[in-house]
Amino acid sequence: MYVDDIILAGNHLSDIEQITQSLDDTFKVKNLGNLKYFLGLEIARSSEGIHVSQRKYALDILADNGLLASKACATPITKDTKGLFEGGVPLKTSPYIKD
Repeated sequence: MYVDDIILAGNHLSDIEQITQSLDDTFKVKNLGNLKYFLGLEIARSSEGIHVSQRKYALDILADNGLLASKACATPITKDTKGLFEGGVPLKTSPYIKD
């Protein structure tokens, strides 16, 4: 059997080392050290905790599609919304709103 990736995490390094050794004895695993990237996730450890981000994955998608130089937009809707919602029923006259 071939397993591509596995992550071990825990509060006690000795437990992780014991499990790693047991897996290596049975399956011959390769320990790549502290986790940095996994399935599109970027993992950063600090004294405050663990930060998980998909920044690199998102940048790779933009680069693959030629959109890396695109301008950022806070929201994908135009500032001028006049006319976008014409023809609807105003809430104050909707049959679903009771006075």
